[in-house]
Amino acid sequence: MLKIALVDDSVILRSAIKNVLESSGFEVAFEAGGSAELFSKLEGSGVGLILLDVFFPTENGLDILAKLKKIAPQVKVLIVTGLRQDSILEEAERLGANGVLYKPFDTDDLLSAIDRVSRS
Repeated sequence: MLKIALVDDSVILRSAIKNVLESSGFEVAFEAGGSAELFSKLEGSGVGLILLDVFFPTENGLDILAKLKKIAPQVKVLIVTGLRQDSILEEAERLGANGVLYKPFDTDDLLSAIDRVSRS
């Protein structure tokens, strides 16, 4: 079973996504509100996919992605953002993201994106 981690500064969004994922049969290994929490929980977690927000109050999700791919290149990353800019998409792909999911999204969008990324 695919273990998923949720990295977003919004507790409400993390909770909503977690509920959808768990009711769809996925295991949410952990949640994190930023990079420090992500990297402290990552080792030994068995996570195969991380849903990673782009904008945090004090850091940039693309910077987190770059560091993540150096530490755990095997982990797939789905970028989650509300800003539809080609520059974000291009930079995310360059840094090794496996896909992008744009907010707002519904349950079907989320599950389809996870399915696409897990098969890539």
